[in-house]
Amino acid sequence: MATCTVRWRPSGRQRVAAGQDRDRGSGGRGEFEYVPADTLNERTINVFFEPLGLMIPAEVRGVNEKAQRKPRLRKFEKDNHSKFHLPQLVMAVARLPEPAREDKAHAAPAFPLENKSFVMDSMHFDIIEDDGITTTLAPLWVSIRNTSVQIDLQDRFTGIAKDIEQIDQIASKHPDLAAAIQAHGAEVMKGVNSTVIRKAADRIVDIQTAIFGKTNVGSAFVLESYSEKPETDIESEVVGKEGRLLTRIHAYKERDRGFALMAKKFYKDKNGGKLDCQACGLDPIKLYGADGERCIEAHHTIPIEELQPDSETRVHEMAMVCASCHRVIHAKKPCLLVADVVKHA
Repeated sequence: MATCTVRWRPSGRQRVAAGQDRDRGSGGRGEFEYVPADTLNERTINVFFEPLGLMIPAEVRGVNEKAQRKPRLRKFEKDNHSKFHLPQLVMAVARLPEPAREDKAHAAPAFPLENKSFVMDSMHFDIIEDDGITTTLAPLWVSIRNTSVQIDLQDRFTGIAKDIEQIDQIASKHPDLAAAIQAHGAEVMKGVNSTVIRKAADRIVDIQTAIFGKTNVGSAFVLESYSEKPETDIESEVVGKEGRLLTRIHAYKERDRGFALMAKKFYKDKNGGKLDCQACGLDPIKLYGADGERCIEAHHTIPIEELQPDSETRVHEMAMVCASCHRVIHAKKPCLLVADVVKHA
């Protein structure tokens, strides 16, 4: 299946210091470029949210301004502020914060993300259908500018669908949150590009923050399920609902025995049958003998504050570290990066 990418680009004249990336200059609110350049040219765009079984006309079209070699997305009604541009529409449906249109800070944003506190770097799509007039896109993932963070949108929409499916269970404990989820779902299911979807998404975020603390978690069902789990030993020094909940999710993902075994097999096969510590380089078989691999543990490499708890964990997001390095990694809150431990190994 073909794919395409919508990327944020600064608009207007650029003032760029020597040695600085041109895209980091100032210059207006920003535009959305699509690549490859011929994928959306002269097409109108529909967005298909497969886990929700929903199609929404984005009310944008691809325009290749050949004189400037700029394949750009343009809104049908550029001054209609009740309609979203394509990335903002997808983020509102996903119950993610709204990205800003101008990169004023040129620095990594704080997590959890908040409305207009960050800039989207790029959004990736499957091209579901293209008849030469209209192209239907399915959102895959979005990356955040000035960070390495990528958010899996398909997982996000799956989590939202799960909330709708489990709405009675959510309502039994949090009726206001359940009502907000239903209101957002009702606006989304109208299949209309409208900023009312953002207002409904923000209402969910506000209520979830009051209950669980600030997070970028999309699924209330996931939040509730982790909040009910027993505390872990690495939570002892964490203060505040947000940090405690994310730390708990981090710990439970690491201790998923079935997934940890899968990750170990993946890295062992990748490393020619050996399983070494990726931090200090320990060869457990050489040091301890045949049973030495038991000291190698699976560690979730995404920093806790950037963790997307309602996304499915992938093998490449795990690192293999010895028990000693694993304890050092978790010695600080949030935990150290594996790269930080490597520097001192």
